[in-house]
Amino acid sequence: MVLYTMGDNYENIGIAILINFFNYYREQTLDDTDYIPVVKVIINGIQESMLSSGIAEKDVSLKNRLIEFTRELYKERWLKHARENEDSENLDLDGESESATFYFDYIYKHGEHPR
Repeated sequence: MVLYTMGDNYENIGIAILINFFNYYREQTLDDTDYIPVVKVIINGIQESMLSSGIAEKDVSLKNRLIEFTRELYKERWLKHARENEDSENLDLDGESESATFYFDYIYKHGEHPR
């Protein structure tokens, strides 16, 4: 028998919302500055809901897991586009992955593209 915690419920709901919003972002070709700040709002809302429900602060590491989950979706899409637009011999996957992480984290923090 597998026991689930309330945090697991929040994580499952959060992941479902983030996947649906990611699919919307892809289908509607939203700009990253339209997508990533809303991701931040969703994740912060989940965290606030957990805290107001009385879930212990230590369980809020879920916020970091949701950020990482969404960053990985973003990086996968970034790398897919890089593969489509670059000659595979010249493609630096590590560099592209680092760029995707930098862009995601920068926009998550600042709400705008890096200059």
